[in-house]
Amino acid sequence: MVPTEPKVEADSSGPALPMRISPGNTVPIHSTEYQMNGFSRCLLVGALTMWMATAGAQPAYPSKAIRLVVPTPAGGPSDAAARALAKGMSASLGQEVLVENRPGGNTGIGAGAVLNAAADGYTLLFALASNAGLPHLSKASPYKSIAEFTPVATIGGNTQCLVVPASLPAKSLAEFVTYAKASPKPLMRGANNVSEDMVAGQVSSTFGLTFERVPYKGAPQLLPDLLEGRIQVAVLPVSASVPHVKSGRLTMLGCSMAERIASLPTVPTLAESGVSAAPLITAHFVLGPPRLPADIVDRLAMAAQQAAQSAEFRQEMERLLIVGSVRSPGQTRELMLQAEAQYVQFVCETGASID
Repeated sequence: MVPTEPKVEADSSGPALPMRISPGNTVPIHSTEYQMNGFSRCLLVGALTMWMATAGAQPAYPSKAIRLVVPTPAGGPSDAAARALAKGMSASLGQEVLVENRPGGNTGIGAGAVLNAAADGYTLLFALASNAGLPHLSKASPYKSIAEFTPVATIGGNTQCLVVPASLPAKSLAEFVTYAKASPKPLMRGANNVSEDMVAGQVSSTFGLTFERVPYKGAPQLLPDLLEGRIQVAVLPVSASVPHVKSGRLTMLGCSMAERIASLPTVPTLAESGVSAAPLITAHFVLGPPRLPADIVDRLAMAAQQAAQSAEFRQEMERLLIVGSVRSPGQTRELMLQAEAQYVQFVCETGASID
């Protein structure tokens, strides 16, 4: 059988052209239509190849250093805890986790920097539990709720203790209350974050005291004035206070804990001394910006867990008198909300503000 040639339809306006092919017939490979379709196909294949190559070339997370923003000054207990965690996480992640101190604004400056960072896992916040209270105590807070951040992990927090200069004639909370009420003007109280404000508020509301709040960026800046008696009282992390208590320059009147600290058996809890409020929730939260992808959260949470298991990390936490287990992202969110609820209740009951 002899193959038939494709039927070319005639154009009434002129000679037959090889562009108008009847349905059912093959387009000649030398035709412009075939060549154009082939060119488009080549472009499509090339584009797909390039896309697949680009997608396959995306580096695994993390591919560069990670910033861990600490909203308190260098040298304090939270800074030390952050550096211990960063060292362990660096080993787990295979990339450096660099601590960046961004103090100020009652921890709001550092928190705001992370809140507005890209949700790519390269900027994290080493928050204090007091960050949960900031938006309820200050209108200047850059966020309205700590729940705006993405929870990654929790490590233990700083136990807050009420301390006074040893030169003050008060060796117990009861003696301090008597001294404060006899003072012709309010005692000056140093403060650097809202957890300290809350503990001081619990004491002042229980005993009817009034303090004049003197703000500092952190404990390292506050301590010289307290030791010299330029301010008369402060609530400080236990680890920042203990060296000066042991040297005889500070007197520790009580700590906001459910039980006495094992290494300080003679220091009563504030509840034992008559403060009726519940002990302050203390913790350090590792948080990411809003909408941090779940796979990055899981990778970071695993790194935090692995870091906390090292003997070096545990020894540093013992030195800092920081207690508490490492928590998962879900457990971290629960504790964040519990801490925030405690501050909300405190503000509603006392009308406290740091503005």
